[in-house]
Amino acid sequence: NTAMNVQRRRDISTNNKPVLNNVLSKEAATAPIDYPTSQRFSALPPAIGIHLAIGSVYVYSMWTPGMSKALGVVAAAPCDWTQTELLPVFSCAAVVLGVTTSTLGTWVEKSGPRMSGLLGSACWSGALLTTAAGIEAHTLPLVYLGYGLLGGVGWGLMYLTPVTAAMKWFPDKRGLATGIALSAFGAGAAFAPSVIHVLVDHFAVAPEFVGDCLLTGGGVEVEGVTKAFVELTTLDDGSQVVANTSLVGEPGTPVVVATEADVAKISGMSNCPGVYAIGTGDTGVSKAMAVLGVIYGGLGAIASRFMKIPHPQWTPERAVTDGSAHDGKEEADANSNETNNIGLPASYVTTNTMQFPLLWLAVFGNATGGLALLSSSKVMLTDIFAGVSPDIVTPAFSTGYVSALGVGMALGRFGWSAISDVLGRQNTYALFGLGIPIVGLTPYLCHMASGAGVGGEVDMWPLMAFYSGSVLTITFYGGVFSVLPAYIADLFGQKHAGAIHGKALTAWATSAVMGPMGLAYLRSHSYQTAVEDLLQAIDRHDASAL
Repeated sequence: NTAMNVQRRRDISTNNKPVLNNVLSKEAATAPIDYPTSQRFSALPPAIGIHLAIGSVYVYSMWTPGMSKALGVVAAAPCDWTQTELLPVFSCAAVVLGVTTSTLGTWVEKSGPRMSGLLGSACWSGALLTTAAGIEAHTLPLVYLGYGLLGGVGWGLMYLTPVTAAMKWFPDKRGLATGIALSAFGAGAAFAPSVIHVLVDHFAVAPEFVGDCLLTGGGVEVEGVTKAFVELTTLDDGSQVVANTSLVGEPGTPVVVATEADVAKISGMSNCPGVYAIGTGDTGVSKAMAVLGVIYGGLGAIASRFMKIPHPQWTPERAVTDGSAHDGKEEADANSNETNNIGLPASYVTTNTMQFPLLWLAVFGNATGGLALLSSSKVMLTDIFAGVSPDIVTPAFSTGYVSALGVGMALGRFGWSAISDVLGRQNTYALFGLGIPIVGLTPYLCHMASGAGVGGEVDMWPLMAFYSGSVLTITFYGGVFSVLPAYIADLFGQKHAGAIHGKALTAWATSAVMGPMGLAYLRSHSYQTAVEDLLQAIDRHDASAL
């Protein structure tokens, strides 16, 4: 009777476990040991769904133009955020990604793909919603808390979970498996710009037009009548308000002046150059981000529910030409390189091998240039090439360029990982070094474009070289990360590859700080140098006039 009571209590305890825990547990996600090899591709769609949801994290540059004009809408107001304040948000998310993958890689292995995928989806959805609230309230710390902190955690979990699961299903084709899963990550980055562009235009609201000023055509005599214009007063903090003596507009109203160049960068609103009241319009960025937060969170949660991993003792069946199927199965089991239960511990790999630090440096070097392009691609295109070729580099062209980078990343993730199965991981990584001269030529192309606009003749070669070169570089960047998990499994074994992969991603986190922040520093330094040179030229001119 005592034994029966104990067993009854155990049964009751088991039955009282929350259903959610049973569904999300690692045991529930584990397939039977005799799972057919022909059906292992069915494990990839959920992994693809998770990466489609998180892929948009790479198109942060699609948000920054609107975020930097959240108050002025048509032009940046003095109290708006600068690019120097906004660029570190992406770097912050990258650092948190590295910390997350490094510290939670083992937990992802233990808890299973469903629990880690759901937690990552919740963090990513919360990140976009929190960031949207920060933009709406114009509170920069909320933006860092959302995209920087929660976004980094969600990014890390949603990136690591599908890759680890996919490699376990394809120990014989690791490059192909990671390529398929991670190409969805690039596809998410490719689709996101168009979706963001449509949503932002849908929610955008034009600010109140006050009138023309002297800079935008006010005060000009037309058919004997002088056009009325808005008189402005500049305050000590650099902001402008409608002057008390102005015949147009409400005196004291904070305003921004939008030039033709500013208006040309805006899509979704019919605006003309002139004076606009601050705080009366909406860029549409916050609402678009909130909508995507709900969509991506739902997509990631649904995909996580159906994630599955193979049984620890499962091995794929091999094609047999001589002998029985039983002999082929024994050969597969005997091949230690194709089992999921063999591998060096992450703690040993990171501290006692030479391969890991060399691999870390390779990832860091390749990722730095790629991330510098990804984080500032649209800003570089609009700031440099739009001024030279405004009829070509339109807002739609810039959005298409960001989408092209996403397509390049998707193709690179799939193509290079599949090629690495034939060419070899080490040789494939050596090819990625071709991105170094391409990135090194980018400043030269930008200077050529700026100089071409001075003489009045537009040379399209710098724009085409910049466009095609950056897309090619991004294919290398995508390939670095799609080949990395398989490279790790080849070097150190599959058993702890997920945890080691998480440690290796700290190289990406470091490059995500060095790349965008280094680019921001060089941009600021170049601007300051140009201003100083201009002031010296003015001083010399004044001195010669005297």
